[in-house]
Amino acid sequence: MPVDLTKQPRRRYSRNPLTQVLCQIRFPMLQRFHEPGFLGPVQDALRDRYPRSRQEQQIGLIIGPGGATPAPAAAQFWRFEDANREWSVVFGPDFMGVETTRYNQFEDFVERVTSMLLVAASVGVNWRERLGLRYVNQMRHDNAVSPAAWRQLLEPKFLGMVGGDELGEDVIHAIQEIRLREEDGVLLIRHGFVGKEAANGEPFYLLDIDCSDEAARELDVDDTVKQLWSYHDRVNGLFEMTLTDPMREYLGYEGVIE
Repeated sequence: MPVDLTKQPRRRYSRNPLTQVLCQIRFPMLQRFHEPGFLGPVQDALRDRYPRSRQEQQIGLIIGPGGATPAPAAAQFWRFEDANREWSVVFGPDFMGVETTRYNQFEDFVERVTSMLLVAASVGVNWRERLGLRYVNQMRHDNAVSPAAWRQLLEPKFLGMVGGDELGEDVIHAIQEIRLREEDGVLLIRHGFVGKEAANGEPFYLLDIDCSDEAARELDVDDTVKQLWSYHDRVNGLFEMTLTDPMREYLGYEGVIE
């Protein structure tokens, strides 16, 4: 990528626009996943932090001439949650991940991811087929009820046509997707204005940043954590580059994280 995203400082804001942060690894199918007793050691390892557990289904879609239809078989997985349902570990036959709606800073998050990776390794996961880190921001401002209003709050070069006058005031939503090739994967950016009709009356600007690596390799916990730090620095850099000083002030800038 031409712009060095790692040079931006890490800033703390009192109004955190993050709605969800996720990290997931995918690995070859664990054939023993549904065997009785297989999940017992996993639950024991997670119980102190994630006392709640429930089984869920991941429903896939098949796109055909008649539109999207559910796949014949839904993948089952387990979700282990903390008491407040703000943090969770999800574990399926071919993936494991950490999710949170209560993100504070990356040190806390990556420590939980490290613990998850060690649990995965303890039940035989020694190979990874995909690594992903995703940050979903929903930025709101009292005065930003139309796409053009964001020109004073986000960098105009980033907004492009979404922040222009051409679209007017009747935008339901205008989302752009950008995929950038990186040395260690792909950087996917989804961003744009979501109007009040599509946002239950509260319009916002979406900034959804997803870094991923689909190069299959041996699961090395230390190397994986190092790669996640690199991803985090790029995500942080991109986020900071989109903001103007008025938006930083509105978000409640509190200082730089050392």
